[in-house]
Amino acid sequence: MYATLLALCVVVIVVLHQMDQRARYQEAQVVLTSITSGLADQLNADHVDLLLEKYDGRGTIIKNTQDAWYYVMHDHLRRASAVHSPAMPIQVLAYDEQKQELQVVVTSAQQPTYRMPFAGATDLINGRSAEGGMMEIPFPEGSALTRSTPLLSNDGRQTAVVVASIPIAMIEAGARAGLWRNIVMALVLFGAAGVVLFRSVGRWLNTDERERERLHAIHTGITDSIAYAGKIQRALVPSAAVYAGLYPGSFIIDKPKHVVSGDFHWCHRIDATSSLVAAADCTGHGLPGAMLAAIGCSLLNEIAANHADKDPSEILAILNTRLTTTLHQQGVRRGAGDGMDIALCRIDRQEREILFAGAMRPLYWLHHGQLTVINGDRRPIGGSQHDLDRRFTCHRLAYSEGDRIYMFSDGYVDQFGGPDRKRFMSTRLHQLLATHQEMTMPEQAELLERAFQEWKGTEEQVDDVCIVGLAV
Repeated sequence: MYATLLALCVVVIVVLHQMDQRARYQEAQVVLTSITSGLADQLNADHVDLLLEKYDGRGTIIKNTQDAWYYVMHDHLRRASAVHSPAMPIQVLAYDEQKQELQVVVTSAQQPTYRMPFAGATDLINGRSAEGGMMEIPFPEGSALTRSTPLLSNDGRQTAVVVASIPIAMIEAGARAGLWRNIVMALVLFGAAGVVLFRSVGRWLNTDERERERLHAIHTGITDSIAYAGKIQRALVPSAAVYAGLYPGSFIIDKPKHVVSGDFHWCHRIDATSSLVAAADCTGHGLPGAMLAAIGCSLLNEIAANHADKDPSEILAILNTRLTTTLHQQGVRRGAGDGMDIALCRIDRQEREILFAGAMRPLYWLHHGQLTVINGDRRPIGGSQHDLDRRFTCHRLAYSEGDRIYMFSDGYVDQFGGPDRKRFMSTRLHQLLATHQEMTMPEQAELLERAFQEWKGTEEQVDDVCIVGLAV
């Protein structure tokens, strides 16, 4: 801002200097025109002819009072010079035909220079011309702005010219003085403004720095808290080693949008041959979703411990009741409240049976090379979009050795990307799993990770991502 104001001030000073120069030149022209025009009206041209006839030699007039006609003309020039102070003598010039030169007849100076050659450029003032005008003439001491006005006799003949000059250096000196005055004033004003501005800016910067440090401390505290919350969340959900102990062929993909996630995976060993496995997607992401996920994970642990004999549909019904009660959603208007979508399986290796129930989430079942989608019920866990007493469907699947199942949140298929910035979509995930079913589970996990990153590209991740893959 200060640099901009300084640049603007420089432009203003330059413009003012140019305007001042033009004004001084115009003022000088007005003064010179006034001098020569006034004297042309006062002086008698016939007296000039008489002087030239009477005194035909150089320097024959040696004092102003030597001749009455010369004295009268000199007095007019002297008084005009005293009034206007043109800095250079006012002169009456006449052209000498014999010597072919422009000569001084009368001057406002105290010492007459009668019949002496005119010191200026004679080709710019033609004594034989009836035209006068304004011009710039070089003199030995420097160029001068010069005005010439002809003296006409009674018969209209030009006998001489009245010449008045002002040195260009004098005009320029006045303009430079004004320029330096403006520069000094600008420097003083900008110096004072700079002190005030930089003190103010210094206070603003100090305030801003303190505010930035305060916000940084708050941000650091929040970041540390979120990081610690992520550590707690990772402690709540089973580790990959737990799944590997239950199912040697398995993988877990857990990609939070932020440090903590609203998606979670969960498993519970019932006995040596049976276990419960789930993948859930809670409302929201980040800290709100993570808090709801922690509640859901804790409720599942409690329900599994007390109702291990129940099938997945019954467990989801109990989970719905417990979550609605915990979040005080009873009696809340329809369409309000938080909840979760979940896919829950009970895997019985002894009976080679999978029991599946889903709340808004499907199960992908790869059986004898055929990938089948088994949809869950169109009602969530929690929230008040549906009745409190909700019932879920239990699907019984008789699996064979080498079958695979997949449960996932919607964050993977809802990701925007690709060449047209569209959603990944479930059909593309279905095709990806079916086409590469010969891969091992770790290889499939790597394939899914790579496909997600390539599809996302530079786009922002839109939601938390959680995928559970099991070779049963």
